[in-house]
Amino acid sequence: MCLVRFAAAIVLISGCLAGLAATPGADRASIPELVPVGSRGWFSTTPPYAEFETESPHVEIWIPDTKNKAPVLVYAHGGAGYRADDRARVAMFRRNGFATISFDAYAMNKLEDWEFVSRRVTNSGKQNMIWGVYQGALAYAIHSDEWDSRNIFLYGGSNGGRVVLFAGSAIHNENIRGIISEAPAATGFTLGDYDTPTLVPFGKLDTWAGKSDTDFVWTRTYPGSGGSVADWVKSLRDKGRPIELRLYENAGHLFFDGPLEKVTVKRGDKVLFQAFKGAGEGVLEAYERDVFSFVKRHMVQ
Repeated sequence: MCLVRFAAAIVLISGCLAGLAATPGADRASIPELVPVGSRGWFSTTPPYAEFETESPHVEIWIPDTKNKAPVLVYAHGGAGYRADDRARVAMFRRNGFATISFDAYAMNKLEDWEFVSRRVTNSGKQNMIWGVYQGALAYAIHSDEWDSRNIFLYGGSNGGRVVLFAGSAIHNENIRGIISEAPAATGFTLGDYDTPTLVPFGKLDTWAGKSDTDFVWTRTYPGSGGSVADWVKSLRDKGRPIELRLYENAGHLFFDGPLEKVTVKRGDKVLFQAFKGAGEGVLEAYERDVFSFVKRHMVQ
């Protein structure tokens, strides 16, 4: 059986235990201000940001109907909001016995035009909105007795990947057992020092938003960025931190974004870049094995 919390109603359906609820406070949700950046049509965001609410229609809390309490995943979506590829990552954890907490931070911040946010809002602006919700979701995971809160794992993709890496140094809790950051954005939140086990997977063809076929996301730097993701990973490894950057053959940006293909990304009629997205045959199966090998190594019984 599966329990779905939906607004004030409680409905039993077959499957597992889930929590989905309409928020009574939707009209009072915080709305960030869009602030122009430069002269090319980009925007950043400034507070106030929406916060985590268990009863928001844009929050999904899912708990498997099992004898023992399940470990829990707290998920942060990427730059396009909570979309099909995000749901596929969450589903991967559900079928492997996890409770999950996920959300759409853009919708919670009243920015439901994901194409506008994806193409016109800076990485930092996106990450501000995601983090505004994510830190509350993580606090909820830590303090709730609905799951095995001794075994909390963080996962994010792209901009959400940058957010969960930031969470590693921003929030210290011994029950956060591992962090998985799939193709984290090259810019945005500052990445700090921490010792939580961390896996940073990239597709070996990932040049998303790059200037050439060799402008890889993990080695990319910008003025004032403080170095690339690869530089940051190396700096932690040099200190003995349990972190690994792993490259997957035959894969581009975001493994769950369909079959491997080269796409052209435009803003209006202007071509912004061309890059590979998705994953080739067999990559997702190998990746899932790797993810849950990592998870099992770091869970406590």
